Amino acid sequence: MLRAILFITLLAQPGCTDFLAEGWLSHTLTELGSGNLDRILVIGAGIIISVLLAFIAFLYLNIDKRKKVEKELQRERDLMGSIMETSPMGILVIDRDGRVIFANDQAARVHGVNRTEIIGRRHNDPVWQISSHDGTPFPEERLAFNRVMKIRNAVLDIRHAIHWADGRRVLLSVNASPLFSRDGSINKVVATVEDITTRKKVEEALKESAYRFRSLVKTAESVIILLSPDKKILEFNRMAEELFGRTRHEVLGRNYFELFVPERLWAECTRQFGSVLSGTPLRLQENPVLVDDSEERLVQWSYSRLLDAKGDALGVLAVGQDITEQKRGEVELCEARDAAEEASRAKSEFLANMSHEIRTPISAIIGMSEMTLNTDLSDEQKGYLVTVKKAAESLLHIINDILDISKIEARKMELRPEDFNLHDMLEKQLSVLRVQAEEKGIELRSNISDHVSRCYCGDEYRLGQVIINLVGNAIKFTEKGYVEISVDHAGSYEDGAILEFRVKDTGIGISEDKSGKLFESFVQLNAGYSKRHPGSGLGLAISRQLVEMMGGHITFNSREGWGTEFKFTVRLKSSAGECLHEKDSSKDGTGEIRKTGARILLAEDNATNQLYISHFLTEEGFQVETAENGLEVLSMLESGEQFDVILMDVQMPEMDGLQATRIIRESGNDIPIVALTAYAMEGDREKFLNSGMDAYSSKPVKIDELVRVIGRLIPMHRD
Repeated sequence: MLRAILFITLLAQPGCTDFLAEGWLSHTLTELGSGNLDRILVIGAGIIISVLLAFIAFLYLNIDKRKKVEKELQRERDLMGSIMETSPMGILVIDRDGRVIFANDQAARVHGVNRTEIIGRRHNDPVWQISSHDGTPFPEERLAFNRVMKIRNAVLDIRHAIHWADGRRVLLSVNASPLFSRDGSINKVVATVEDITTRKKVEEALKESAYRFRSLVKTAESVIILLSPDKKILEFNRMAEELFGRTRHEVLGRNYFELFVPERLWAECTRQFGSVLSGTPLRLQENPVLVDDSEERLVQWSYSRLLDAKGDALGVLAVGQDITEQKRGEVELCEARDAAEEASRAKSEFLANMSHEIRTPISAIIGMSEMTLNTDLSDEQKGYLVTVKKAAESLLHIINDILDISKIEARKMELRPEDFNLHDMLEKQLSVLRVQAEEKGIELRSNISDHVSRCYCGDEYRLGQVIINLVGNAIKFTEKGYVEISVDHAGSYEDGAILEFRVKDTGIGISEDKSGKLFESFVQLNAGYSKRHPGSGLGLAISRQLVEMMGGHITFNSREGWGTEFKFTVRLKSSAGECLHEKDSSKDGTGEIRKTGARILLAEDNATNQLYISHFLTEEGFQVETAENGLEVLSMLESGEQFDVILMDVQMPEMDGLQATRIIRESGNDIPIVALTAYAMEGDREKFLNSGMDAYSSKPVKIDELVRVIGRLIPMHRD
């Protein structure tokens, strides 16, 4: 058996026939002899079997390795296929003829079709109507496939638009690469396709936003500078160029502090810069800057932090205005204001002094005239004195008008509302004016509607001043006929009533060409050397201001040669007290002021005023002692003399009335003190009352009013 196997094996070996033909086998067998033949055959068979087994093992290992490689290749092919299928990018494989042989779902989706519809189509199929972004036809040579085939290299971001079947226009970005065969020719082209329609819109929006920002920065009328976190200049607009005298290209990328911030301010500005970078904006920060390398100008800055898309600090935006001239103007304005205030104070002091200096002699003239008129005089002498007294009163009226208009212009005029009887007030004013009307032969009428109450709360003095001005003017410009004043209820408001006053005359009237200037200060319609009616031209201007202060307005109606009617309204609060039957605590049951035995100390340095005031008070039944200054007043009080009232002149030598009053009050003496003064500016009354005085009477002293003031202050019963 072994022999047969060996023989067959030998026959199967290449070249075995040659060995046999040469007699090698027979020669060998002859030498070995038949005894050893079986042994040789066994050894040979073992070798052959070992070789076969080794060969079989080699084949097995080789086949197993090949299967593993094929399996790995299959896994990689599956992975690649999965990647291509699930890729967010559209992937196309195009053959050398330009037909699509593979497309993933995303590629089909961005083309508006399914996979089966795109496979086999040409890359430039007319159905897609390929065009440029602006709508013009897209050149064939610029298509990604054609470019790759021409340059034999990859192309990136080829952008064109396609149209879907439903009409929608989609913008695509295509990247393409060639796949080469072994002979170096392009076998296929692999392309990635992305729908960038939305991204393009965002890019265009960002581009537009950036353009608007640059335009805003460029055309803004404010200095705008963008600084990086390390203080480098990133943006520098036109206004910044004009302010600093540097061009944008000169300063971009350079350190802002080193260029434009005075070195002494580096520490403070660095602190501010860091604060803004940390998220705290600064508004209206005034910092000096260097311009033209040396000159300093003051800029008002607003600093804010800019953030990038990640929320990190991109830099600091500084928006500023050059306020150098504004600050200089403010300084000049402050200086001008201070000068104006100083001038106003000087004017007020001048008016106060002039008021005092003029009122004092006028007071003496009027007082002495009244005293003399009470003596035995001839009719001619009385006529002279009456003329003197009227002239002094006219001068006093002009002074009062000048003071009033000065107060109004300085906005120092204030109303002093108190309860008053409207009927009594009107009768009091008309009683003064009735004498003037009778002298001219004019009838003075008055009419108060039944709807008008008797009692109101308001400034009785200022309302009476308006009536005096309007009715006095009407009498002055009326030669015959009448002047009539009427009062009616014109409405109500939450706190009281609106009253309407009408002053009508049959005088010369007002021409239309002059009516526009009627309420202006210092304007007289009959001004000139030939004017017949004297006056300061302030009465109507003052009246209008007073009416407006009382919440009303004034108008007029006139016809030249026929007369004029003035109409004004005022708001008066309802009276909170009883004004119908006022009773003075100084009056007895018969209505007479209790004066018997009342002792008055008159402190007055002017001998003339001292004389006539003492004279009239004595005639009224008072006992009067005089002092020439505050020191004499204090001396008389310290000596134990008893007085019921002190009439204290404010301006006196050695010690004035205010200082004397303060010492009297500090000593605990509460004796009533009445201020007698020629000071009549706004605030004087309050100043005197706040200094400890109990009442106020301005010069020239009207004895009747002074007596009423004294009567209110004297106790009803004296021990």
